[in-house]
Amino acid sequence: MQLKELRIAGFKSFVDPESVPIRPGLTGIVGPNGCGKSNLLEAMRWAMGANSAKAMRGGEMDDLIFSGAAGRPARELAEVTLVLDNSARTAPPEFNSSDTLEVMRRLKRGTGSSYKLNGRTVRGKDIKLLFADASTGANSPSLVRQGQISELIGSKPQNRRRILEEAAGISGLNTRRHEAELKLRGAETNLERLTEVSAEVERQLESLKRQARKARKYKELSAKISSLEAYLAHLKWFTAKADQETAAVSLARAKTEVERLTREAAVAETKRLEASNGIGPLRTAEATASGKLGQAKIELARIETERKNAADLLAGLEREATRLAEDIQREQGQREEAERTLADAKEALAALPVANDTTNKEKEADAERVLAEAKQALEIAQAEADSKTDALSQKRAEIQALEANAAAHRRRVESLEQEIEHLRAAVAALPETDTLTSELETARQAEADAETALKTAQDTLETAEQAVLDKQEAELAAKTPADEAQDALRTLETEIAGLTRLLRKAERTESPPVVEQMRTRDGYEKAVAAALGDDLQAPTDKSASIYWGGSQVKTQPLPGYAKPLTDFVEAPGELAARLSQCGVVSRSEGLELAEELKPGQRLVTLDGHLWRWDGFTRTPAAPVAAAERLEQQTRLEEAQASLGPQRQTVSDLQAAYAEARGGRIGAEEDLKQLRRNVQDASQRLDTARRNHASAKQQADRASLKADAAKENLARVESDLSIAAEAYRTAAKPENTEVLIELEQAVSTAREKLTAARERETECRGRLTDLTRNRQQAMARREALEKDVERWAGRLETSSTRVDALLTRRTEAASEAAAAKARPEALQTQLDTLAARVETLETERQTAADTLAQRETEIREVEEAARSTNNLAMSARETLAIANAKLENATERLAEASEIAQSQFQRAPEGLLTIAKAGMEEEEMDAIDVKEAERQLDFLRRDRENLGGVNMEAEAEVEEISSRLGSQAEEKADLTAAIAKLREGVAALNDEGRSRLLGAFDQVNEHFKTLFTTLFQGGEAELRLVDADDPLAAGLEIFAQPPGKRLGTLSLMSGGEQALTATALIFAVFLSRPSPICVLDEVDAPLDDANVDRYCRMLDEMRQRTDTRFIVITHNPVTMSRMDRLFGVTMREKGVSKLVSVDLDAAEELVAAE
Repeated sequence: MQLKELRIAGFKSFVDPESVPIRPGLTGIVGPNGCGKSNLLEAMRWAMGANSAKAMRGGEMDDLIFSGAAGRPARELAEVTLVLDNSARTAPPEFNSSDTLEVMRRLKRGTGSSYKLNGRTVRGKDIKLLFADASTGANSPSLVRQGQISELIGSKPQNRRRILEEAAGISGLNTRRHEAELKLRGAETNLERLTEVSAEVERQLESLKRQARKARKYKELSAKISSLEAYLAHLKWFTAKADQETAAVSLARAKTEVERLTREAAVAETKRLEASNGIGPLRTAEATASGKLGQAKIELARIETERKNAADLLAGLEREATRLAEDIQREQGQREEAERTLADAKEALAALPVANDTTNKEKEADAERVLAEAKQALEIAQAEADSKTDALSQKRAEIQALEANAAAHRRRVESLEQEIEHLRAAVAALPETDTLTSELETARQAEADAETALKTAQDTLETAEQAVLDKQEAELAAKTPADEAQDALRTLETEIAGLTRLLRKAERTESPPVVEQMRTRDGYEKAVAAALGDDLQAPTDKSASIYWGGSQVKTQPLPGYAKPLTDFVEAPGELAARLSQCGVVSRSEGLELAEELKPGQRLVTLDGHLWRWDGFTRTPAAPVAAAERLEQQTRLEEAQASLGPQRQTVSDLQAAYAEARGGRIGAEEDLKQLRRNVQDASQRLDTARRNHASAKQQADRASLKADAAKENLARVESDLSIAAEAYRTAAKPENTEVLIELEQAVSTAREKLTAARERETECRGRLTDLTRNRQQAMARREALEKDVERWAGRLETSSTRVDALLTRRTEAASEAAAAKARPEALQTQLDTLAARVETLETERQTAADTLAQRETEIREVEEAARSTNNLAMSARETLAIANAKLENATERLAEASEIAQSQFQRAPEGLLTIAKAGMEEEEMDAIDVKEAERQLDFLRRDRENLGGVNMEAEAEVEEISSRLGSQAEEKADLTAAIAKLREGVAALNDEGRSRLLGAFDQVNEHFKTLFTTLFQGGEAELRLVDADDPLAAGLEIFAQPPGKRLGTLSLMSGGEQALTATALIFAVFLSRPSPICVLDEVDAPLDDANVDRYCRMLDEMRQRTDTRFIVITHNPVTMSRMDRLFGVTMREKGVSKLVSVDLDAAEELVAAE
C-alpha cells in the first residue's frame, strides 16, 4: 500500500488547498527557514492519527487550524487527506474493494476532529491500525522530523527497540498486545477486586442470611401475631356483639319487667292509697262510735252519779227527817223546859233588877251572821262537790273511749316501728355510699393515672423509637464512612501491592539503582526522568559494570532563573554534580535559555521537556520510562505514608461505628423495655377501666338500692309520723292529768263540804255557847232576863223552830218522797242508757272490726305494695345492671370496631379473613380469648426477643445472591477472559518475539553493511540489552568507526552519531521497507562528504525498496540528488505556498538543448 498524494487545506500556514503528489523515488522539499516545510510532515503525521498538539508544535489542537495572517482571516476548518494506492488489496476487508483509499481527517474549531475513509466516518484507532499494518504511522521511525536523529541517538535502548518493531512489522501487533495487556491488567485488577468484593459480599451474605432467617421468623411471628390479634379482636368483637345483643335482650326484658312491676307497684300503691283513703271514714266512724259510746257511758256515769246522789240525798233527807224528829222532839222538850225555866226565870227575874240587852243582841246577831255564812258556804261546797263529781264521771267515760282508740293507734305505731327497724337495718346493711364513692373515685383516679402512665409510656416509646431511628441513622452514617474508609484502605493496600510488584527491586540488593534511592517532590518526576534518563538505572556501587561514582568538578551556574534539581530532589551525593547542572524552568524560559547552556548543562520542565547544552531536545511526547517509575515510586511512598493514617482512620471509624452500633443496640434494648412498659401500662389501664366499671356498677347498684330503701323508709316513717300523731292525739298525757285534777277537785270539794259542814256546826255551837255564855255571864239579872228572854226566845224559837222543823220535816218528807222517786226515774234512765251503751258498744265493735279488717287489708295491700316495690327495685337494679352491661358491651364493641379499623383497616366482620390467613379452623375453634391473649403475649415476647430485625434482609439476600451469582459469572468470565487474553498476549508475544528476532537479525546485518559503507570501514552491531525477553529488551548500538575503539553510540561524535543513526534507519528500511519515508533536515549536522555518502545511500535505498522518500533539506548536494523538488514559499507573511520542479524533466530539456 503506497501513498500517492497529500492534500492539505487550512492546516497551519497552508491556508489554501494544496496538493503534494508522492511519487516513487526521491522527492525534495526545499525552502527558506520558517516557510512551513515541516508543516507538510506534521500534516501527514496528523492525518495518520497523531493526537499530541505539542508534538506538532501547538499548544492545543485548535492551534493546527490556520489562525489568520495580515491579509487573511482565520479559518474554522483544517483538512488533510492522504491518498493511498490499494491495488494490491491489502486494506481492511470492508475497504478492500477500492483501488484507491482516501484517508481524510477534518478538524473544526472548538468541536474536535473526525476521520473518514473513502467518505465513511471511522475511528482514529482504525486509521492508526491501517497505517500500522502498512509499517508506518504517525509515530513511525520512517517519519523523521527535525531533531529526531538526535533523539534516536540520545534515546533509551527501550525506545530504540521501536525501530526493530517497525522493521518486524509488529507495530500494530504491539498496539494490539499493549491493548491486550491493558485489558489483561484491567481484567486481573477487576478479578482481584471482584474476588475481594465477592469475599466481602459472601460475608455480608452470611450475615444477611442470618438476618433473613431472623426476618423470616420475625415475619412469621408477626403474621401469626397479626392473625392472632385479628382473631382476638374478632373474638372480642364477636363476644362484645353477643354480649351487646344479650345485654340488649336482657335490657329490653328488664325494661319490660320494670315497666310491668312499676305498673303493678303503681297499682299496689293506688290500692294502698285507696285503702288508706277508705280507712279515714272507717276510723272516723270507729272514732264517732267510740265517741258516742263514750258520751253514752259518760251520760250513764252521770245518771249513775245522779242516782247515787239521789240515793244519798234520800238518805240525807231520811237522816234529816230523823234529825228533824229528834230536833222537834228536843225542841219540844226544850220548849217545855223553856216554858218551865221561863216561868222560873220570870219568877226569878221578877225578883232581879233589869239588865242592858243591846250588847247581847249584837253578839247574837254576829253569831247568827257567821252561822248564816257557814250555811251559805256549806251550800256552795255542796254544789261544787256535786259539779266536780259530775265532771269526774264524764271525764272518766271520755278517757275510757280515748284509751281504746289510743290502743289501736299504739298497735299501728308498734307495727310501723317494727317495719322501720327492718328497713333501717336493710339500709344499714347497704354498702356505705362514702366508701363506694371513695372506691369509685379511687378507681377513676387509678384509671386516670393508668391513662397518664400509658400516655407517658407511649410518649417515651415514641421518643425511644425516634432515638432508635436516630441511632440507626447514626450507625448507618458511621458505617458508610467506615466502609468507605475500609474500601479506601483495601484500595490503598492493593495499590501498594501492585506498585510493589511493579517496582520489585533487583535481585542483587547490594547494587540498587539510584532511582530507588531518590525522593522527588510531587510533580518533579518527569523533570528528573528527562534530566537523567536511563542513567537512573545505574547504581552507586562501584563494583557494578556501570555506576555513579560522583564528581568534584567545579560546576557552572545555570543560566537565567533556572533552579537546580538539587533543590527539589533528595538523591545520593554521587548525583549532586549532575543534578546541579540540571535546571528547572518553564517551557518559555527553556526556549529562551537553551542557547545559553554551557557544556554539561541541561534544562527541564515539569512536564518532561529537555534542552541539552549540545542542542539535543526532547519533548514530553517522547516517553520516558524512568518518569513513570519515579511517579510510581513517589506514589508508592505516598501510599505507604498514607497507609498508617488510613488504618488509624479506619480504626477510628470502625470504633465510631462500633460505638454507634452499641448505641443502636442499647437503644433497641431500651425500646424493647419501653414496649413492655407500654404493654404493662396498657394492661394496667384495662384493669383500671374494668375496676372503674365494676366500681361504677356497684355504686350505681348501691345507689339504686339505697334510693329504693330510703324511699320505702321515708314512706314508712311518714306513715309512722301520721300514726304517732294520731296516737298522741288519742292518748294525750294531759287527759290523765285532767282526770287526776278532777279527782283531786272532787276530793277537795268533798273536803270543803265536810269543812263547811263542820264550820256550820261549829258556828251553830258557838252561837249556842254565846247565848249560853251571855245568859250565864250576865249578871244574874241579865242571866235571868236572858233566861227569861232566852227561854222566852227559846220558847219562841223552839216554837218557831218546832214550827220550822215541822215545816222542814214536812218539806223533807216531801223532798224525801220526791228524792225517793228520783232514783227510780234515774234507774230507768240508767237502764235505757245501758241498753244504748250496749248498742253503741256493738256499733263501736262493728266499726272497730271493720276498721281492723280494713287495716288488715291495708297491711296486706301495703305488704303487697312493698313486695311489688321490692320486686320493682330489684327489676330496676337488674335494669341498671343490664344497662351497665349493655354500655360495657357497647364500649367493648366500639373499642373492638375501632381496633379493627385503626389496626387492621377492616370492618370487624373482615377480621376473620385476616385470622384465617395465618390460623387453621381447628386452631381457631380450640382457643378462647384468654388462651389467645396468652399465646399473643408469648408470641410477642418471642418477637421482642429477636431484637433488631432487618426486614429487607431477604430482598438483600436475593439481591446479594444474585449479585454473587453475577459476580461468579463475571469471575468466570473474567477468568476465561484473562486466560484468553493471556493466551492472546502469549501468542502475540510469541509472534512478536519471533518476528522481532528475525527482524533484529536482518536489521543487524543491514546495519553492519550500511555502517561499513557509510564510514568506509569500521564495524558496528546491534545488541538487545537489559532483558532476556526481546520484547522487553532495549536496543543498544555498538560501533567502531575506523581507527577507533568499539563503544556505544553515546561515545561517538555528533557526525558519527548522525551517520550511525542514519545507517540504522536505512537498515530498517532494508529489513521492512515502509511505504513512505520522510527525512526532515536529517543531513543538517553532516559535512559535505558525509552528505554525499548520505545521498548515495538514499539512492541505493530507492533502488532496493519501493519506499517513496520525501526529503526536506537545505543542502544543495542533497537537492541535486532529488528526482523532483517542491518549493515552499511564504510570499504572504504567514501563508505557505507550494511550487514544484521536476528535475528529471529539466535534465531532459537541458539535454535536448
